[in-house]
Amino acid sequence: MDPTELTREHAELVGLLDRRAAVRAALDLLRAEGEVAWVAEPADPSSEDLVLAQLVGDRTGLLRGLTVARGHGLTGKVHASATPAWVDDYLGSAEITHTFDRVIDLEGVQRLLAVPVRRDDRLLGVLAVGARSAGTFGGRAAERAEAVAHEVALAVAVAERARLAREVAVHEERSRIAANLHDSVGALLFAIGSGMAGLSEAMGADPELALRLSRLQDQAQEASAALRDSLRTLRASPAALELSVVLQEDCSAFSDRTGVPAELVMLDDPPSLPPSRTDVVIAGVREALLNVEKHASASAVVVSVARRAGSLVVAVTDDGVGPAGTASGLGLTTTSDAVGRLGGTLRVLPDPHGGTTWRLELPC
Repeated sequence: MDPTELTREHAELVGLLDRRAAVRAALDLLRAEGEVAWVAEPADPSSEDLVLAQLVGDRTGLLRGLTVARGHGLTGKVHASATPAWVDDYLGSAEITHTFDRVIDLEGVQRLLAVPVRRDDRLLGVLAVGARSAGTFGGRAAERAEAVAHEVALAVAVAERARLAREVAVHEERSRIAANLHDSVGALLFAIGSGMAGLSEAMGADPELALRLSRLQDQAQEASAALRDSLRTLRASPAALELSVVLQEDCSAFSDRTGVPAELVMLDDPPSLPPSRTDVVIAGVREALLNVEKHASASAVVVSVARRAGSLVVAVTDDGVGPAGTASGLGLTTTSDAVGRLGGTLRVLPDPHGGTTWRLELPC
């Protein structure tokens, strides 16, 4: 094969593995049908809203990051119906809501075509192209746009598989390192501890020597405990490790903001959760910490993570005023609804002696 051809194919493969680059290339192709194009993707895994994540050809910047509710405008309509649609007179069309007329008018878009981005019967988003001139799109333009949407869906699938492959490779390497440390450093620390125990028994009645030996034994035990924690972290799957890291960062950020110590306690190895569940847990803990910050007047906070009978249990416990932290609000209701959609429960339990426990339980 010609070296130039090899270089081109390699560049195409790399581009396919880069999700943003692949979507950008697809949008450039789609602009052949008009002047402006965008892809709208879910705002987060648990949301029904879409966000215009990537655009080409826009003039005002008002479309960038625009949130589109399900059923609103042409993009929201296609999201709800999962079928292609177009309007040749956007501002005058009776087939769509006119939620975004001002933005569309400022962009000078007269007609718009939108198609769903699907992969294995899963709706990943909506691809749209707008034209600033009069005319009509028609079925052929929709077919061409659907072909581009198919390429976008393929790129998303390939990028996701590449990400998972990288995570598996990292997990396997961490497991190998953990096994080596357990067999080498772990065995050495055990031998040191056993040897010092034997010395303690054989030693005479020298109090200074006994004290020094006791300190060495304590240090050996601390080193063994630190090694066990490191091995547990190394053996954790990437998804589980990510949850631990993010929650620790949130506890540190809370302490930095408030001056109140917040400690993360991992009672069990966290399970590997799908991104949608991980996002709900993280968002819920952040909301709970925010409530503590605003209402609890606490002097200490503990975030604990455990596994109980096939469920992940996450609790945020404070020693504050109790009832003030239990008032139902929009944040708590939103989190409770998101947890409920995933088959879980969320409870806020006041302690009669002061303090509150926010407890999330999610099947895993």
